[in-house]
Amino acid sequence: MNWLANWGVNEWVAALSAALALVSLILNWLVVRRQTAMQFESLKAQMDSEVLAWVHEAIDLVSQGAALARGRGAIYAADEFRRLALEAGQKLSSAADRGRLFFPNEAPDEHGQHKEAAFQGFRPPILDAVVFACGQVERLDAAGAEPDEEALAFLVKCRRLLVSEAQNAIDPRRRGQMLRRLSVGRMDDKTSAFAIAAELGEAMEARYPGYLVQRRDATWVAAREKLARKAT
Repeated sequence: MNWLANWGVNEWVAALSAALALVSLILNWLVVRRQTAMQFESLKAQMDSEVLAWVHEAIDLVSQGAALARGRGAIYAADEFRRLALEAGQKLSSAADRGRLFFPNEAPDEHGQHKEAAFQGFRPPILDAVVFACGQVERLDAAGAEPDEEALAFLVKCRRLLVSEAQNAIDPRRRGQMLRRLSVGRMDDKTSAFAIAAELGEAMEARYPGYLVQRRDATWVAAREKLARKAT
């Protein structure tokens, strides 16, 4: 360190300038990295919003098909049933094609080379859910005198696959982190949402015995609150 004692004013000024330049470079790098991350999050949020809009419509359409299957022979006249099934089927077909803009086919070089580019390859499961629901709705028999329970169960499975795959697509971990940050603003709310949910569940059980798969007592509430605390 004796060489520092031999430094003159010019050397100290040069060293200080170099140090300031290094600090400035680091700060600029941090700012750019933060801006890049913010831009990515903004684009991801926009994309998620567009996917959610499509998913919302697709869920509604599959639910309409399920309602038709449930109401056959009891709510809808045959002619009305045919008209509604035709409309629901056409809308589901359109929703499936619009979904390809978000979820392209996989392995396009390995299957369906004779088809148009967007239809080559294998459909991802989220599109299978919509396409199969469309196929089921188009094949509902209007002449049936009773609800089509088999079609109803099939459409419910389609809807659940659609919801599950959509949740994976929009990254539920990121959504959960965002929701936990938002929850900080309501820490003064001492009411347990799990207790209210348990109260509602038990009310349904009282009115319709056997409705609950698991009874929602104080132990259930405590376990759910414990899991929620671990998640945060």
